[in-house]
Amino acid sequence: MAMIYEIPRGSLESGPMSLDYDSGLATIQYYDAGGIEIFPAVSATITVSPTITGENFKTVYQSSKGQWAFDGPVGRLRVSLAGTGAVTARVAVWRGFDSGSGVPPGAFTGLRAMTVQSYDEANKKRGVQWEASRLVTIASNAPANNVYSIIKTGSKPVDLKSRIFGYDGLGIVGRIFKAPTYAGGTADPLFNMNPRYLGTQPEVQILTGFTLTNNGTKCGADIYAVGPSTNQSRGTTPREFGSNRVLDEPNTSYLLVIESLDTASQLVTARIELYEGGLDLPLV
Repeated sequence: MAMIYEIPRGSLESGPMSLDYDSGLATIQYYDAGGIEIFPAVSATITVSPTITGENFKTVYQSSKGQWAFDGPVGRLRVSLAGTGAVTARVAVWRGFDSGSGVPPGAFTGLRAMTVQSYDEANKKRGVQWEASRLVTIASNAPANNVYSIIKTGSKPVDLKSRIFGYDGLGIVGRIFKAPTYAGGTADPLFNMNPRYLGTQPEVQILTGFTLTNNGTKCGADIYAVGPSTNQSRGTTPREFGSNRVLDEPNTSYLLVIESLDTASQLVTARIELYEGGLDLPLV
């Protein structure tokens, strides 16, 4: 038989709960100072403890919008309203004997299917994937004409998903260096892949317009993007080169270089896509 526990308004921690149950599901109603129910954009934080006493709480992540599912023995549940704008909350906790992992019965015997998604799709839905682009003219393949930008990480890891190049000449070489020496620079805007977060910016910055004195240490293989060189066909439309590059050291700069392979002037388009945050989806 299932059991329902309630954390009433004015309290943020449940009383002792039976350790006999295998699963749980929590929902929250939020209230302002006047006791009116509100619907904040930022959700509460829920933590659970496997014991009746002590401070061994761990975070429970939302299993779906407005719901927190968890498995295993749980003796207490605690709520933090920080960032929600709510003053009080009412929390209902359902406890049962069936696993709340969300895996449908028969999934591992070929009788049921599970829906999966890529990190790319999940990142964009969660508002943690960003893009930036630029269109430049490189006069020739002289070193002085190279185009430079810097990725400067903040406190969170960054996954550089891809570098995308297009050009109307013979091609380009893309290079990456770690810990360049430079001064100044202006942060170019990054655009979130989910328009819900329009106007926000991540911690990571894309810098241009700086004074470079040392490239730093080369930390990746060169990207050679070479196009046709006939009279009938030159250049290429933008396409992806390279793959994921993990930049997980905080407050570290990486120099991106675009070098032309053409002795004549060519128009080059460059775009990057990156993710900022933990390098795995959160687990309970």
